Amino acid sequence: MGTMETKPDEQRTKATAPAPMRTAVVRLLNLLKSDAELHEIEEEFRKDPVLSYKLLRFVNSAANGFLKEIKSYRQAITILGYQQLHQWMVVLLVTAETSPSRPEVIKSALVRGRFLELVGKAHFSKERSDDMFMVGVFSRLDEILGLPMEQAIGPLNVTEEIRGALIRREGFHGHVLKLAEGLEAADEVVVDTWIATNLVDLQVVYDSYTAAIDWVEKLPLN
Repeated sequence: MGTMETKPDEQRTKATAPAPMRTAVVRLLNLLKSDAELHEIEEEFRKDPVLSYKLLRFVNSAANGFLKEIKSYRQAITILGYQQLHQWMVVLLVTAETSPSRPEVIKSALVRGRFLELVGKAHFSKERSDDMFMVGVFSRLDEILGLPMEQAIGPLNVTEEIRGALIRREGFHGHVLKLAEGLEAADEVVVDTWIATNLVDLQVVYDSYTAAIDWVEKLPLN
């Protein structure tokens, strides 16, 4: 008997079907964005043992600087707080069940996110710098998931401002994202023009980029 061939439509379905953990992470991100109750967040972690393991491993990691081990979901969520938990879920979304052949893309996305966050805190108001981490990390989500950007961010409850930044590099978030891309490409013209236009301190920009790389190197990603 011959080997049964996989039809093209079946191959496309397998390639674009959301991984189980990714689906759980999207649910949690949307719960966090809607300020869900603590017990609802805790219940989502109880449903997924792998996700629970990753949460406790992350909170207990040396990178977070906690002095005692975390032994329950509620304790972990309370210590992290919704904002940091949301940030970690963003990290997990781009690292969960993705192809191991693209680690450089994943690391690049995480560096972008941390860099945007640091520059936002150093040079812009909190209101304007909100969600900069998420924009940076999600800026390569299309490459990581192998989907068009609109489809990749479709299940996520993101604002039109963030959508415009990710798809068309529009608005404030998209503007700062261009700086991260310029640094990544070592494009001095783009970087120098951006810094001169926005009156941003050159040393702070490069220090922030170095700090972002160091931060990503310490993350427990596996």
